[in-house]
Amino acid sequence: MTRTAVILNDTSHRYHHGCARVMTNLVAGLTAQGFDLYRIPARTDWSANAAHRHAIAGAALVVINGEGTLHDGAPAGARLLAATEATAAPVALVNALWQDNPPEWSPLLARCALIAARDSASAAAMASATGRAVRWLPDLSLATPATITDLPRNGLVLGDSVRAAPRKALARAAQRLGAEYLPTKTLQAPIWRSQTARALLWRAYTGVWSGPVPRFEMARDTAAYLARLSAAAGHVTGRYHGVCLSLLSGTPVLAVASVTSKVQGLLADAGLGDARLLTPQALDALTPATALRPYDSAERAAIQDFLTRAQDGAARLFADLGALA
Repeated sequence: MTRTAVILNDTSHRYHHGCARVMTNLVAGLTAQGFDLYRIPARTDWSANAAHRHAIAGAALVVINGEGTLHDGAPAGARLLAATEATAAPVALVNALWQDNPPEWSPLLARCALIAARDSASAAAMASATGRAVRWLPDLSLATPATITDLPRNGLVLGDSVRAAPRKALARAAQRLGAEYLPTKTLQAPIWRSQTARALLWRAYTGVWSGPVPRFEMARDTAAYLARLSAAAGHVTGRYHGVCLSLLSGTPVLAVASVTSKVQGLLADAGLGDARLLTPQALDALTPATALRPYDSAERAAIQDFLTRAQDGAARLFADLGALA
């Protein structure tokens, strides 16, 4: 018998390497449980689309990919939770951040048959909102191992940020340190044949209109992004998934806080604490010596434990999702 699982908040179309890996792992995990999939893209108002409404109403399982959407009462988050009232099928909220949400969201959250947070603070907040235990496992981008090149690491890579000010500070640090600039996003266009177009894109994206354009790459896919990270001696980034994929590739990382506490929470859950957290202002004082900070033995052990938790927890999650339907 065919079972259809609807995935709400499919982020694979956003050309973001972390989101692409989350969706690859989520799709593979659900497919392995025997589901046919109906995928509804992120930032889509499913209630305004008859086909989406029909799919949700007739599904065997609805899976909400929470990612970084459920915070501060955002309308996009409210639309996701509203699906709990649109189907008789079990609804699972997975891979979810939960921060500073209104109390009227709590009854909708409580309707979920399974709730899995991607960080421990979100799990605690959702447990408080629902009055029941909530599991947590690290972000689904970490649910499967990565193929990492076993070669000597060299050089520093600077990433980007979702926020304009840290993005500009990271770009200026790349200029000053002579580092490569490697955002977590990609661009499906043949722009790289033109140095002029590449330089204009870097300046428009970072907001830095003076000084040299550093070496600037947009990895064509997640495998290429991970390969570049695994060849670097250090990575400084303002992106949550930039930190995730640094941990996955074993790349020493320094992180700039994002729009929520998700980066701080990720570092804490991974056993790294605030020692690798930077303020945007601290970027101005970075030197090659302070930016290239190898992991010590305790950090390496903590990261391995974190990745094991992610992979074991994902296997249990997908088995439980299969059993729900």
